[in-house]
Amino acid sequence: MTQVVAFAMVSLDGFVNDKNGDIDWHMPDDETHAFANELQSRSSDQIYDEANYHIMKWWEDPPGLASMPPVIQQYAALWQQSHKTIISTRLSGLDPAQYSVWPEFNPQAVARLRERASRDIAIAGTALMAQALRLQLLDRIDLLTVPILLGAGEPCFQDVPRTGLKLLETRTFGSGWVYSAYGTR
Repeated sequence: MTQVVAFAMVSLDGFVNDKNGDIDWHMPDDETHAFANELQSRSSDQIYDEANYHIMKWWEDPPGLASMPPVIQQYAALWQQSHKTIISTRLSGLDPAQYSVWPEFNPQAVARLRERASRDIAIAGTALMAQALRLQLLDRIDLLTVPILLGAGEPCFQDVPRTGLKLLETRTFGSGWVYSAYGTR
């Protein structure tokens, strides 16, 4: 069954970016990146808010990709193969074979996407994750926790309803990163 999965890289103190909005600390080593590739391969579809789309669109055509490590090349290929849905009222002109643009995030559209998706649907962006939790659309939350304290930034979970979670899986990496997956149902 297709699951709707929220994914985030978070600091140990729960932020997705620092006080300046930077994510330069999101630099996994090859072992962790290979695992992130495995997570990416589980999803046929991605849903992004506009801000995350602008970050992730770098993967459409990374400069110098052929000279990058194989783990980076693999992630780029996986990302390029997935269908992306962007929540935006401003974007237009994207290739419909690769992208859909929805003016809003709503349960009916997610249900239709769930019916046609060949694998899981990944959601990225804190506001979308919160909205998906409020609408009870999330089946799982996947977190990669980075061993860094930021002290300030954008919290991963804000304005979310109280939600009981079940720990499904954990994995630690030599770099100190930790993966944790939680079921929401």
